[in-house]
Amino acid sequence: MIRLLIDDVTLLKTPDGLTAHVRFRGGPTTSLALPPALSAWQLRQTSPQVVALVNQLLDRYTEGEIARRLKAQGYCSGAGRAFHPRIVERIRRDYGLRPRYQRLREQGLLSLAEAARLLGIDPQTVKIWARHGLVAAHRYSDKRQCLHEHPR
Repeated sequence: MIRLLIDDVTLLKTPDGLTAHVRFRGGPTTSLALPPALSAWQLRQTSPQVVALVNQLLDRYTEGEIARRLKAQGYCSGAGRAFHPRIVERIRRDYGLRPRYQRLREQGLLSLAEAARLLGIDPQTVKIWARHGLVAAHRYSDKRQCLHEHPR
């Protein structure tokens, strides 16, 4: 059917993409400018909005919690997959986002050993106290690793 309408098509590769000149039967012509094709890695790249959202969520959540939130909100990775912690970790690493641990340390939170030394107690006691709410603890990983607020 198209052969009855189109007489000739000329394709030109330009720095801006591809230009197609179409000559129809009977004489009229038209030109179409097509953007350059994206490479495979560009097609699979995570959207800037999702990267910004991951960066924002790292202030309050672990990578596993972020993956669950993004999945629940219907977001997909650049490859079209549902989010899981390894995808969030890879986005964080590939885009140079600061890890949650570093963000919490910058806020002055203490490691388990530092909190134990400051309180003059065993590190296991700090964990017990944190479980009972006597010492404020903030998780920085999905392995239940925490940093602790300075006991004042």
